[in-house]
Amino acid sequence: MMAEETFVLEFPSSYKWLNMLDLMCAEITAGMNFSQDALNEISISVIEACTNALEHGNKCCADCDVRAVFRRLEDRIVIEVTDCGEGFDFADYLLHIPDPSDIHKKRGRGIFIMNAMMDKLLYVQSEKGGMKVILEKMTDRGGEEGDD
Repeated sequence: MMAEETFVLEFPSSYKWLNMLDLMCAEITAGMNFSQDALNEISISVIEACTNALEHGNKCCADCDVRAVFRRLEDRIVIEVTDCGEGFDFADYLLHIPDPSDIHKKRGRGIFIMNAMMDKLLYVQSEKGGMKVILEKMTDRGGEEGDD
């Protein structure tokens, strides 16, 4: 039985740190029972959540950090991304979600993508202010490690 492991990454609101998130996702999920497709979905979703945090939450202010907490559990990975912004009404957003098939619209697909790729997506106001997105992905219990 694997003990829970927690990794924390805090970085200034700058796009230059997003590649580091991809590398961190790969290292943290290494050895877990995820297919390559699932690993890609985790990475895409974490980068999307952090991009939203730095753009929409922190308004690209370098003095505001994005905090990503990765909890590696035996049967899943849980990632919490927190920004310093005012937050938004997630329930209302879901009622008025943009049409993801509208390829001419440059914005509005991120939450739709994360929701489709992860097993659980939740937005909550952070205790310390700001918005927190919680992403969760269950491991592929039936397959061998690294299978596609």
